[in-house]
Amino acid sequence: MTDAELVRQTCDGEPLAREEFVRRWSPRVLAVCRAHIGRHHASEDLAQESLIRALTHLDQLDDPCKLGAWLRGIAVNVCRDWLRARPREQVSFSVLSDSRNGESLGETDDGIQQIERQERRQQIKSEIDALPDELREPLLLHYYDEITYEQIADILGVSRATVNTRLAKARRHLAKRLADEPTEVARNHDGMQ
Repeated sequence: MTDAELVRQTCDGEPLAREEFVRRWSPRVLAVCRAHIGRHHASEDLAQESLIRALTHLDQLDDPCKLGAWLRGIAVNVCRDWLRARPREQVSFSVLSDSRNGESLGETDDGIQQIERQERRQQIKSEIDALPDELREPLLLHYYDEITYEQIADILGVSRATVNTRLAKARRHLAKRLADEPTEVARNHDGMQ
């Protein structure tokens, strides 16, 4: 079923279409929220709120073929509202957290290597956080949520080539920034020898 058919059937009140709508779009909306918020539980709540808003206002969608971009816009606005309500709270991305890859301190390497890895992870998080939205969002969608270029293009309302260009720019930026700034532990460790 195409997105246009799905929108039409959902607007007509077909329960199976509504279920399909949620099943099809939940992961993508969640990915957008994670890209903007970085907090797993908050992102889930915001994705759910975004889908509820979308279903409530689905009859206002002018072009059902642009459903992905429309949903993204709703999710981005929900995330921005949430962030504005928490101006003093520090928001950081958790895309490279220890829990994601199953590591915990003390499991494999000696203390210095663990600290270096943890510091490097934090440095990567900071650099990702510093990327402009147009580069950070496709980067997180592709690498963290493992969404294809085509799906990202649909969500962002851009061409696949634009997704490719933005991902390439984000990777170049991160590679340059991470190559230019060795970790503090590594600098301190090198100075001790």
